[in-house]
Parts: sequence; structure tokens; C-alpha cells
Amino acid sequence: MYKLICFDLDDTLWPCMPTILRAEQAIYDWMAEHKPAITQSYSIEQLRDKRKALLQTRPELINDLSTARVVHLQSLAKEFNDSDDWVDEAFDVFYQARQKVNLFEDVIPVLLDLKQHFTLVALTNGNAHIKHTGLSEYFSFQLSASDVQAAKPHPAMFIRAMQQAEVTPQNTLHVGDHPEHDIQGARNAGIDAVWIKRFQQVWDAGQQKPKQQFDDLYQLKHWLTKS
Repeated sequence: MYKLICFDLDDTLWPCMPTILRAEQAIYDWMAEHKPAITQSYSIEQLRDKRKALLQTRPELINDLSTARVVHLQSLAKEFNDSDDWVDEAFDVFYQARQKVNLFEDVIPVLLDLKQHFTLVALTNGNAHIKHTGLSEYFSFQLSASDVQAAKPHPAMFIRAMQQAEVTPQNTLHVGDHPEHDIQGARNAGIDAVWIKRFQQVWDAGQQKPKQQFDDLYQLKHWLTKS
């Protein structure tokens, strides 16, 4: 019997890419006003490619995407022979916009019901946070990759969640959209997983599909009710 249900955030509770694109546009517009030399030299797509290249050379930054963006901004300041005293303000523009998510319509009613019966925990590789996205009342706590210095599918986040909730793998379920990060990550921690495929995405992972896969959280709630 499940006691703890862990939820992924991006693309499980809200669409990720529109949120990221809006946040990147917000910081790009800020730099166009305050650091025009950067935006005159690079398009938003080119800056995105530079940040991805940074992650290739500094793979440890994948465990803390906020730090990765700050390091990227610091590298731009250095490239343009500028001080980096503007970096924190610029990052905050991105971060605040990053938290302005558009929840899927099933999120609030399902979480409201499930929290009456289970301990709910948010797990994410990203840098959105439940206290800024209006979801803190539904979850007992959140863990991010930066908290354990290991991104899913590494089992560290799942293990820490179980330790804090004082439950066993047999009493834990993870709900997420990503075949590797969420489904394989849960398996790596020895816990059950449910695949949420809101976009009818194709299973492209090498391992076996999870038995339980749903199009939305209403279906998840119905399954949990019947279980």
C-alpha cells in the first residue's frame, strides 16, 4: 500500500518548454536594455547554444541548473570584459519568470484529493519550486537535483525523499513524464513508477514500459482509488 507519492514537476504538472521560453525571453529583454552589447552580438538561440555547450564542458552543473545559468552569465560578463555585478539581478529576472507556470487543469483537484490520503513530495531536476508556483500547500516538501547533487535518474533524490518521509520503497510511488529521468530513476531506487504521457509521447527508452501509464492525473487518481 502506497504511503508516499512523489511527483515530477515539468511536463507532469505544467508544460515545461513554454515556461522556459518565456523566462529566457524575459532575461534576454532585460539584457537588451541593460547589457545591449550581449544581445547585439548573440541571438537568444545562440545564447541557448552557448549555455548548452557550457554544460558539455562542465557536466557537474547539470545537478544545479540555477548555478549553471549564473555561471553562463558570468562567462558572458568575462567575454565582454565587463564586471559581473549585474549577474544576480539578471538571473533573478529569469528565475521569477521561471516560476510563472500554467498548471494543467487536473493538477489542483487531484492533488487536493490525494494529499488527504498520501504524503506528497515534489522531485525535480529543474529549478522551479512549489513555494513560488503556488503548490506548497499540496506537498510536504520538495527535493531538487541541487539538494542531493545528483539529477534523476540517479536514485539519490528518491532515496532522500523516502528517508525524510520515513517510508520504504514498497510504500512509495513516483509519477512523472520522462522515461529515463522518472521511470528508470524510480526503478533505480527500487520503487514503482507511473508514466504520465500528456503529449502522447513515444516510449523511446530501452527498458520495458511501465505497466501503469496515464494521459492525465484524473486517470492516476481513478487507478489509485481502485487499487
